[in-house]
Amino acid sequence: MVTLAVRPGSTRGAAVALCAAGLDAALGAAVAPAIRIVAPMVVFLAAALTLAGTLERAGLGGRVAAALARRARGSSLALYAYVCATCAALTATVSLDGAVVLMVPVLLALEHRHRAPFAPLFAGMVVVANASSIAVPQGNPTNLLIIERLGIAPTTFLAHMLCPGLVAAVLCAGSVAVSERRRLAVPYALPVAAREPLSRSELEAIFAFVVAALVAWVAPLFGVAPWYPFAAAVALALAAARTRPAAIVPWQLGVQIAATLIVVRALGVPDLGRLGTTLPGLLLVALLAGGASALLNNLPVGASALALITSAPLGYAASVGLAVGSLATPQGSVATLLASELAGEHRPSLPVRRLAPLAIVAVLAATPALWLTL
Repeated sequence: MVTLAVRPGSTRGAAVALCAAGLDAALGAAVAPAIRIVAPMVVFLAAALTLAGTLERAGLGGRVAAALARRARGSSLALYAYVCATCAALTATVSLDGAVVLMVPVLLALEHRHRAPFAPLFAGMVVVANASSIAVPQGNPTNLLIIERLGIAPTTFLAHMLCPGLVAAVLCAGSVAVSERRRLAVPYALPVAAREPLSRSELEAIFAFVVAALVAWVAPLFGVAPWYPFAAAVALALAAARTRPAAIVPWQLGVQIAATLIVVRALGVPDLGRLGTTLPGLLLVALLAGGASALLNNLPVGASALALITSAPLGYAASVGLAVGSLATPQGSVATLLASELAGEHRPSLPVRRLAPLAIVAVLAATPALWLTL
């Protein structure tokens, strides 16, 4: 667990987890259930990250930045609102990890070309991506794990989690806007260059994105989990493109999560089902999951929590804690770490003294919103 927390998604972490799981498997621990749970997540996340990377390499980051700058008309506060809304839409389509892969180049282009305030835009993107990721099944790989583990229909997940996700996202975005109001009061430079026609690579990338987004949203309406149809749509759309994209397969994450599930199941720890569906029980699960994620990272905590939870309501509460509660620290969320890495030397500080109270309040607001849907 310590190795996974320090280096989530790393080859070393995957190797440590795999060795531990191999030992448990040799002693008789079940392997197939963990693979069945993790496989859809890895397939979906590989498709989402590959699609996000294709969009970024096509040069759409600068074009989207210019479009947002024009729409906001020089107001940094309006630009912040558009960035948050765009990030939420991308999260609902290509997951929070894919969203930050797409949004960081956009924010860097806004800073370099239009002198937009990078720090508040970056903070808004991070909190919205994490908080809104619980709203839809495909928004967060953890959602897919919970759905697969507990046998929840995607439409049922959406019915219970859409409202908590919106509440958490709006609350987090509003809090950052208030704390960064001075920077957001400074206007930025409007685009002066004329709009150029879309290139072939841009059109192909946009086509792949639109097709995959439609499939991801339509599949649950027919009672079909969106991850495999989404991945198939991405594969077919990109296969038809002239330029073959580089596939991004997060195999390290898959190995770590599957191995952690095997180890935790082998320990025989009791489930949390006795907490029931009361509001105090849901709050306890959400706060425990959030606190553990903030300290250790939501990847190993999420994998461990799946082995402890056997009821859908507690699974929903755990999802709130894993996504929203993990915002309390910069290392709490894999998506936050990924965004900071992509930002490089431009990444602003994300102080715990500001993040922790925001995460706690957001969890305390989103969990009652969840309870009201049960």
